[in-house]
Amino acid sequence: MVKGLVVAALALGLVDQVLLRTVLADGELLGRKVAPFDPPLFSPSQVESLARIRRHVETGDPPAESFRFDPELGWCPRPDSGHGEFRYDWAGCRIGVAPLSRELDSSQRRVVTIGCSMTHGEEVGALETWSAQIDAELDGVEVANLGVAAYGIDQALLRLRRDAADLAPYEVWLGFFPAAAGRVTTGYRPLIRHWSIDVAFKPRFSLTETGLSLRPNPVHSLEHVVRLFDSQSDFLAALGEDEPWIRRARSAYAPRGSHLLHHSFLGRVGATLLEAGGRDQRPWFQKRDHEHGRLLSAIVRETARAADELGAGFLLLALPDARDLDSARANGRGYWADWLDNLGDEGLRTLDLSSALLAAEASTELFAQNGHYSAAGNRVVAQGILDHLRAEAQGH
Repeated sequence: MVKGLVVAALALGLVDQVLLRTVLADGELLGRKVAPFDPPLFSPSQVESLARIRRHVETGDPPAESFRFDPELGWCPRPDSGHGEFRYDWAGCRIGVAPLSRELDSSQRRVVTIGCSMTHGEEVGALETWSAQIDAELDGVEVANLGVAAYGIDQALLRLRRDAADLAPYEVWLGFFPAAAGRVTTGYRPLIRHWSIDVAFKPRFSLTETGLSLRPNPVHSLEHVVRLFDSQSDFLAALGEDEPWIRRARSAYAPRGSHLLHHSFLGRVGATLLEAGGRDQRPWFQKRDHEHGRLLSAIVRETARAADELGAGFLLLALPDARDLDSARANGRGYWADWLDNLGDEGLRTLDLSSALLAAEASTELFAQNGHYSAAGNRVVAQGILDHLRAEAQGH
């Protein structure tokens, strides 16, 4: 009996080692990277992104990332930059109807919009973004679009603090993309979404007993980025012990060969599966005590306070994508709706654009090829905001 068990264990161990050296020889299983993630590159586009950065560091050949690298915010369009439909004025705002005037005309009021690609207006022309359409529609109102592709609302808050004072806003609108809520949980974008295109580091906040604590961008230059990918230990030290997605599965990010699980087929697959969990965002919004949900709420509250310090009103806009709308349609309301209502009960102004988008989807192609709002989708969002503002003005 014992001898049989020993033989079986040895046979299983042999099979495990054969699979380790054959099936996982290239570090992938069924087209997916398998732990240990050393280096933490999960897709061909990330490998290419790092290669471009490395070429820049070694030869001075500027990659796309160098155009927008920002040591404080992670990445950000530079003032007076860009080309074609994507140009930025002296304040770094995306130019829509016209560049912003440096001195605000006394007859004008200025709205500053902050957020991610759904606010910036990826995949549409300068005049087709919802910000530009509202600018063109409202007399006496100028809209300053400070949205940046792939931002979390933590970066949007930091950009508001840094770049909005000279804009003298009377209102600040934060565009919140529910499916991208996880961006606030990490200092390295591919940790939360392995399919992220770029190698991109960012600042983040953590919650303490006294409120939000800022964890600055873990890299200060593109040269620093390269150094972190040359040493897994340096990468881990830069992200910090409390980086949630590394903390969840330390074996998956330990330097290659330094953990017992790295020397087994089953161990590597198990570490990979462990690391992949916890990314269902619905509980973040539906459980009041969820750590990520509380962090999101705290960042929104702090953004409202930052707007108030600028003498501006605040409006939180929920800007769902196609999958979010599928969820809202199937369940009668979005998984983020209760969270939004709770913030509204605290006295914050909120607007969920789901209803407007769902009402228009039968007759309008709302989304462009890569999932952002199409020109028509941006028009639906703009009209939904305008209708809300008019209802507010009428006291409804």
